[in-house]
Amino acid sequence: MYAVLSGGTGTPKLLQGLCSCLSPEDLFVVVNTGEDTWVSGTYLSPDIDSVLYACAGIIDRERWYGIEGDSFVTHEAMVRLGYRELLRMGDRDRATKLYRTVRLGQGAPLSVVTAELCERLGVAVPVAPMSDDPVTTRIHTEQGELSFHEYWVRDRARPAVTGVAYRGCADAVPCAAVSRALERARAVILGPSNPVTSLGPILSVPGIRSRLEGRRVIAVSPFRGPGAFSGPADALMRGIGLAPDVGGLADRYAGIADELVIDRADADRARELEGRGFVVHVTDIGMKDLYTQNRLGEYIRDILG
Repeated sequence: MYAVLSGGTGTPKLLQGLCSCLSPEDLFVVVNTGEDTWVSGTYLSPDIDSVLYACAGIIDRERWYGIEGDSFVTHEAMVRLGYRELLRMGDRDRATKLYRTVRLGQGAPLSVVTAELCERLGVAVPVAPMSDDPVTTRIHTEQGELSFHEYWVRDRARPAVTGVAYRGCADAVPCAAVSRALERARAVILGPSNPVTSLGPILSVPGIRSRLEGRRVIAVSPFRGPGAFSGPADALMRGIGLAPDVGGLADRYAGIADELVIDRADADRARELEGRGFVVHVTDIGMKDLYTQNRLGEYIRDILG
């Protein structure tokens, strides 16, 4: 079994590719909860939902968030009433989030609720939050401290970043299913999600970081050349003093990952990265459609052996 550490967008694309060539029992997905938040009295786990929808084959492939073909009747009605939500939720997507909110209110841990949602959405691959304990990503900017959604959704990454913190990480422990999976995993894949706000919170949980020691860890780059494929990773990497490229990725994952999967556009950096102790794999990592997602999934399957 292989464990995949995931945020939103990039890694859900890769998961679709891996699911096309591996059996569900060959994978276990550990998902970031640092961006979890409350909107309109509803508890949101955006990255968990993106992974669930991707693995269920119902994700909105235009936005890589929410459910394909969803309606927005409730959201639009609230706008007409004069209330604007920070995050736009489709009606079916809102139902997922309402189910989670109700179950959490009944005392169920997030990991249990996530397993229930896997069953109800027909997701065969096991998916679990990194922890049942709250860990919250906070973005320090020149305009003050912001949540991730304030920084990215509301302010469109305009404020200059001066640092990033994972509040609550020191006291968090991995949920039981994650601990078991990491102990059994033949290898761990760090997906091509944002290294700072997607995978950073997962790796900040001490019990997860310690379980990666001595294991084969393969990091798939979210960068091509001097920039990220999507999202605010460029500004966030610079904000913590790292270059938004494969060199900065190597800095970020030094002592954690043994191997890097990088894009052909960065092939000229391979020798440099090998000199730093990484095993480097070079391929096309842009996932613009199902064909390229599946091709990258097969490439990583072959690396895993």
